[in-house]
Amino acid sequence: MRMFAYDIYEPIGRKDEDTFPVIFALHGFGGDELEMAGRLELLMDRFVVVSMRGDVEYGPAYGFYHMVTEGDPNPQEVDYISLRVAQFIDKICTDYISIDKEQVFLAGFDQGAVLTISIMQSYGGQYKAAALLSGRLPYYMEERPANLMLKDKRIFIGHGIEDAVIQISEADDIARLFEKMGCHVEKHRYFIGHNVNEAEEDDLYRWFESFLPNQPVKNK
Repeated sequence: MRMFAYDIYEPIGRKDEDTFPVIFALHGFGGDELEMAGRLELLMDRFVVVSMRGDVEYGPAYGFYHMVTEGDPNPQEVDYISLRVAQFIDKICTDYISIDKEQVFLAGFDQGAVLTISIMQSYGGQYKAAALLSGRLPYYMEERPANLMLKDKRIFIGHGIEDAVIQISEADDIARLFEKMGCHVEKHRYFIGHNVNEAEEDDLYRWFESFLPNQPVKNK
C-alpha cells in the first residue's frame, strides 16, 4: 500500500503505557498537512493527532483527489482514496502504541470533509465520530445504502454562512444523510466564508473534549 505523507503529534510527557484517542485530519484543496494540524493544536495534549497530506499536487500545495470544473468529483477516485485512507488509518493505529484503537476520530475540511463523509459511509462502523468542516455532499453518496453501523455515532458539521465556494445548503444535505442513518448530528454556522475561524475552532475543541473521560458534555 502506498502511504500518505503525514505528521504525527503525540502528547508530550506521556508514559510508555499511556494510550490516547487519535484524530486523523484531512486538509482541503490547495492545503497540506499543516493546515488541519494548526486547527487542532490545542487538543494535542490529550489526543494523538495525525495530519495527512493528499498526494495530488497543485503547484506547491496538494489535494486528495482531482478537482472537476463543475459537478461532483469522480466517484471511483473518491472511493479508491477513501479505501486508501482507511487502510492508512489501520496501519498507523498498529504502528503507534500511543494510540487507543477504540477511539479513532476523523476530521476533514473541504476535500477532506468530502472524503470523511465517504469513509464514514463505507467504513464508519470502526470509527468513534467525525467532524466535517465546509464540506459538500456528492449526489451519488445519497443514492447509496445507509450504513447501519453508524447508528448513534456523533457527527460535527461546521460551515460558513458566507461560503462562496461551497454553499451553506450543503451542510443541511450532509446533516440529512447522517440523520437518516441514526447519527447524532451537531450543526454549527459561522459568519465566515470558506475557512475556519476561532469560534469554530472553539466549538470543535469543546466537541472533541466531550468524548474524554470525566468531561461533562456541554450543550451549546
